[in-house]
Amino acid sequence: MALVGRRDGRNFGYGRQLSYAGPQALKDLFGGGHYGTVIAHSDRWQAFVQWCRSEDGPGFNDARKINWQTLLDYAGHLRQQVERGELAIATAQNRLSSVNRTMAALRGDQYVKAPSPSKALGLQRTSVRRSMPQGQDREHVKRVVDVLTGHQQSRAAAIAQLARACARRSWLTCHA
Repeated sequence: MALVGRRDGRNFGYGRQLSYAGPQALKDLFGGGHYGTVIAHSDRWQAFVQWCRSEDGPGFNDARKINWQTLLDYAGHLRQQVERGELAIATAQNRLSSVNRTMAALRGDQYVKAPSPSKALGLQRTSVRRSMPQGQDREHVKRVVDVLTGHQQSRAAAIAQLARACARRSWLTCHA
């Protein structure tokens, strides 16, 4: 466990630096698993920490000082970045969602969080998928299976077919 002090201490006992405390709380929350989730939330948390330390941010380095208004101010900052074309709407929503998740991990409750990221940002995702994901395209999967079979990888070919049948696009995308 990464809790280094009292739960009522700085950053809820996760250390002196806000940048360290968030990822440690996430690791504790997910119990050493879900590495991709922890990394994604941690990366987005670092963007929040940078904003907190910037001229536009509140100057906090202690999660105990972060309140609902702080999160709404951050949502406003993200909205401005989207309007300037610096961020995609989905990226802004994901960042705000990760801050909510990380705050819940730090605090151990859900009391300090921004409302729905799309509502807090006042922005809706607008992109519409125009092509089928690779893992859902039967012809693509068939080509992958043919290549695997041609290389005497019948077990991998069977896994690819099973993954397609179970809609595991991520496996096919990473291993095709």
